[in-house]
Amino acid sequence: MSNFRPFRLAFAILATAVLALAAGPAFAHAKLLSESPAAEDATAPQPAPSPPTDLRLSFSEGLNLAFCKLIVTDSTGKAIVLGALALDANDDKVLVGPLVDPLTPGEYKVDWTVVSNDGHKSTGSYTFKAE
Repeated sequence: MSNFRPFRLAFAILATAVLALAAGPAFAHAKLLSESPAAEDATAPQPAPSPPTDLRLSFSEGLNLAFCKLIVTDSTGKAIVLGALALDANDDKVLVGPLVDPLTPGEYKVDWTVVSNDGHKSTGSYTFKAE
């Protein structure tokens, strides 16, 4: 019976290691929480917004700026020029995309790609109207 003791100990150690790895930390992808200008909501009346000077996207996780991207297009698919992306100086969860030129009235689409500080990539898009 003592011949099986080393095998039981090895099995117990292996099983513990496997369970510990399987129950590792839960990493989440960065989720878009809010945006400015706000996403278009067809069910709610929209007040006439002032022309935006930048896009501000707030996420649930801190972001790695080196891997973040914003693409803004108008209703014809023409790309809108943005300045250098930045993180808000007070909150690394907020991605800021400065608009180089004022937007003309119309509908715009924002496609975003971000990588959170834990290395997870998230993508999405939304539309807004400029008046």
